[in-house]
Amino acid sequence: MNNPHFNDALPRLYEAELSPSIVSARFGLDPAAIVDFSLNVNPLGPPSSAVAAARATLDSCNLYPDAQLAALRKALARRHAVDFDQLFFGAGLDDVIKLVLHAWTAEGDAVLIHVPTFPRYELETRLRGCHVVAVQADPPWTIDVDALHAQLASRRVAVAFLCTPNNPTGATIATSDIEALAARFRDTLFIVDEALGNPLDDGATALARREPNVVVLRTFSKALGLAGLRIGYAVGPGALLALAERGRPPFNVTAAAEAAAIAALDDAAFVTRSYETFHAETQWFCDALARLPPFVLRGGHANMLLIELSSGTAAACVDALAAKGLLVADAACFGTHDARAAIRISLRDRAANARLLAELQELA
Repeated sequence: MNNPHFNDALPRLYEAELSPSIVSARFGLDPAAIVDFSLNVNPLGPPSSAVAAARATLDSCNLYPDAQLAALRKALARRHAVDFDQLFFGAGLDDVIKLVLHAWTAEGDAVLIHVPTFPRYELETRLRGCHVVAVQADPPWTIDVDALHAQLASRRVAVAFLCTPNNPTGATIATSDIEALAARFRDTLFIVDEALGNPLDDGATALARREPNVVVLRTFSKALGLAGLRIGYAVGPGALLALAERGRPPFNVTAAAEAAAIAALDDAAFVTRSYETFHAETQWFCDALARLPPFVLRGGHANMLLIELSSGTAAACVDALAAKGLLVADAACFGTHDARAAIRISLRDRAANARLLAELQELA
């Protein structure tokens, strides 16, 4: 079937372009020697309490998980001071994004996205048959709130994705600015993606508790260290989430993921230690990177960095590093950068980070 909204190529997905298995086969490398800096994960691994909780569910894995996720729902309702019906769950935020777009948009609707940003918003918007309204700031590693306002005022926009901290730039949008946009444009649903935020911070969840058109996305994949268990969630108005709930597969979150998530929520010390590690490694890496002229830091958050190349192409840099067993993301996957070449990396432990730095030095 011909979809008119596919008149341009679908956005590239960095996670589909590179993987240890792809690079191992392509360059004949030992998979164990490959380090993946292209995906944003917690280099400390998962909390031990979460691993133990997940393992305890395996003796009952012949049974379906709780379709309502009552135990996790209770824990998160307490954490965010919301009612049970103000939470919605998915197998990672990719799943949540797809399900809520299908629930809250119709074919032909306009969906606003500030670029560069997480490419899944555009992909799912196009697959839904909606129009993409792309807003870019100058320079592109910032977010122009006035430009967002102007686009929202110029047409009816069904949904606006606001990624803060933004992936891959790390730029943020003040909660007060989100509140002002939501109050001015009541017919637009604002989906605020806080996947990269500190899970101990409130962020925009206070808005999701009281505003009728604000939904906040959160994940257990990043600082909480559970990327492999695939669990994300939304906080928002109960009436809106009830619509999405009708389309949610009843068992899209496993029992192991639910148990691990509950345990991770209680491990504030793990999150604190993670951010201390992120800060130390980022400071060390950026200090060294500043001495490599071809590479310019353009943004970052926690252990994630956006690096512009002052010469050469991002694709060539990605390939050269992949040949050495180091995977980084081509920032072109995140949308326009005004033809700037850039890569996004997510730092790992010191030994791996030193290995990446040494290879970048060879390319300088």
